[in-house]
Amino acid sequence: MQYVSTADVPAVLEHDDTVASHFMFPFNALREQTEGSYLQFVNEFLVDAGKFIEPHFHNSHEFYYVLSGRGTMRVGDEVSEVSPGDLIHTPPNVPHSIYAHRSGVRCLAFAVAFIKEGEPTHTPTTFDNWPPAA
Repeated sequence: MQYVSTADVPAVLEHDDTVASHFMFPFNALREQTEGSYLQFVNEFLVDAGKFIEPHFHNSHEFYYVLSGRGTMRVGDEVSEVSPGDLIHTPPNVPHSIYAHRSGVRCLAFAVAFIKEGEPTHTPTTFDNWPPAA
């Protein structure tokens, strides 16, 4: 899991200093890893308090950007508390899930995929000790 918080990323002034950009991944940082992929989706989702996304994996790089609320993100064996301004990267074929704390958690998600036409978009799985204790 790669975890980045906007609080830790300095702004870069761009477009004749008309916008301050926070590059959570440097320009072209994932070029080699995403070569031959396509934009699979961009969505916003909400996980209600005390609920979690079914643990699953897929052949895509997926990114969750936390908009509001708090949760616990699990990617493989790595577990991290997440809150607004955090970006979590899930590499291809690594099982992952997010558990929502008392406030629920709302995220923007997007993925670049290597999934061929006709292949399943995701594969459900399980984790030991998941969801985390409230």
